[in-house]
Amino acid sequence: DSGNWREAHDRHAAYFLGLAEPAGPELEDHGQLEWLDRLETDHGNLAAALSWLVDQDQFEPVLRAMFISGVWRFWWLRGHLDELARNAEAIVAKSQRLPPYERGLALAAAGFHRQAMGDQATSRRYFERSLALLRRSSDKLRIAYISAVLGHLLALQHDYARASDLLEKSQAQLQQVGDDEFAGPDRVQHLLDVALLHNFLGQIRLSQGDHNGATQLFTKALSAARHGSDRFTLLISLYDLARASQALGELRGASGHLAEGYRIAVGAGDQTSAAYYLEALADVARLQDNPQRAVRLLASAGALLETNGSGWLHAWAPRAPHGDDALAVLRSRTGGAAFDDAWARGRSVAGKGAGEIALDGS
Repeated sequence: DSGNWREAHDRHAAYFLGLAEPAGPELEDHGQLEWLDRLETDHGNLAAALSWLVDQDQFEPVLRAMFISGVWRFWWLRGHLDELARNAEAIVAKSQRLPPYERGLALAAAGFHRQAMGDQATSRRYFERSLALLRRSSDKLRIAYISAVLGHLLALQHDYARASDLLEKSQAQLQQVGDDEFAGPDRVQHLLDVALLHNFLGQIRLSQGDHNGATQLFTKALSAARHGSDRFTLLISLYDLARASQALGELRGASGHLAEGYRIAVGAGDQTSAAYYLEALADVARLQDNPQRAVRLLASAGALLETNGSGWLHAWAPRAPHGDDALAVLRSRTGGAAFDDAWARGRSVAGKGAGEIALDGS
């Protein structure tokens, strides 16, 4: 009524971004789930706040939400990555106006979006530019974070020597910083960095056939993720550790890790990660000579991905077999009618009912 629309928008944006920042208890265990649910309730207001701030060139609070405060987990875990990406790309388009540190954060935010889209080349360029800018700052945590992701991308492009060098140097730098040096979101970020570096080094070991070495690294990653109660790195670490267990022929252990990860994904409302866990469980079921269960799991996973999009986990860990070749093998093992019946059942229980298929072992 006052006509001061800009002030009303600014107050609205400040209120909802402040509300979104997790307090101490909301960084831990079940408090994190309550925080995610609360943000989902206020999702429309939070989206409007970000859009307004970006349109008004007020980038600092947006970049804080994307990187510093931990709010970014909401967009990733709840399937709103495209929304975050639009704002990141908009900031990058104007990033020449920003100081080096903020420009580095903006480039990294856009890099994460390109990574999730599967555009590795553009993502790598963004992260390389981001890292060069962030290294001018004293922010060891964000430098380690972007170094870890860049190392991961180099490994995906089979540049293992550069990837290992970057990851190992970042790991050595983090080891000089004690966990007790940080508190709140920075403590969680430190543990996230530790977990990611171990995961990505382990993925290189696994791709080179060093299954035991990979298992040791994934176990350390999982320990850091548990210590931080961080569902983002828990989902990556459990998935990786299950792959290593499967490579060692420890199928029961692999199933246990995947069942735990599936429960975490569902509990966090992360339907796309739940789908990738179902695919991995299907591959274990195939190896356990249970092709009908594998078909049901793949059908349910496919239905979840069709409904919720591609999500983020596929960009952080190699995806289990899921395409036409995998389905053709299963069809040949089950027979056409049994395959069709199993497929229809898996599609029919996608969502909540998928848990029964995922965890009953039959």
